[in-house]
Amino acid sequence: MDKYNFKIKEVLQISLGVLLVAIAFYYLFLPANLVTGGVTGLSIIFKDWFSVSDTIMSVFIFIMNGILLIVGGIILGRDFFFKTIYGTLLLPLLTLLFSLLPLENSIFLDSIENVNYKIIIISTLGALLTGLGLGLVFKNNATTGGTDVIQKILYEKLKVPYSAAIYLTDGVIIALGFYFFGIDSTYFAIIALIISGTVVDKVILSGRAGYTLFIVTNEYQQLKEQIYLKLDRGITKASVVGGYSEKERDMIICTITRNQLYHLKAIILDVDPGAFTFITKTSESVGQGFN
Repeated sequence: MDKYNFKIKEVLQISLGVLLVAIAFYYLFLPANLVTGGVTGLSIIFKDWFSVSDTIMSVFIFIMNGILLIVGGIILGRDFFFKTIYGTLLLPLLTLLFSLLPLENSIFLDSIENVNYKIIIISTLGALLTGLGLGLVFKNNATTGGTDVIQKILYEKLKVPYSAAIYLTDGVIIALGFYFFGIDSTYFAIIALIISGTVVDKVILSGRAGYTLFIVTNEYQQLKEQIYLKLDRGITKASVVGGYSEKERDMIICTITRNQLYHLKAIILDVDPGAFTFITKTSESVGQGFN
């Protein structure tokens, strides 16, 4: 039952993530002509070049994602195909749905009265939504497809460094955006790309970051009991030898969440004020108690 609930939560988070990416693209990046790479960026160029409707543009995204999905399935295998299919097809489906709604996609763009700040607000807000959405998708081991497939093929089959594969694929699309829309749009598209990448990293690690304490103590047993009782955290015990004194002492290693740091420091001070403790920030903790 727990596994079933986990799968439902996973699908819901992926769906929410793709929805946020679709909103950012359709209502923010598209009306502002911000080409941030990927198939969605390519679709903005396609729409401008052929002067097609948003519906046709959504079909273009669907076809391109579908082709890349099939290519990825053939080259990278069946597992990749099934892990990618949901996000790959949901994104163009949502943009198609948005295009059929009576709501104009320029509603946010038109609502900003100050022309000088319009592009700044749109690019920043779009980047935040995109970063949050992609973070949720990547955190659940999924992808929105598109050029991600090409990047993975270049990385796994041709041994091209992943960063280089990203620069190559998205760089070409951003360069095309520069050709069609000029320096202003391209500049803010790159800024949006940097912001969204930063947000993705934050979201992927959110809820898992914490602190690890290394506590050299003479009161191992009492300290262990208090940590179990008051924090419900596990510990690791190690025997260490002081370099100066050559005496053996116990060291407790304990990883905790941010909001437990103050309480554990208080426990140490109460049980063994003379304990030597050093604290390191842990970027990610995975396992029991940190899932």
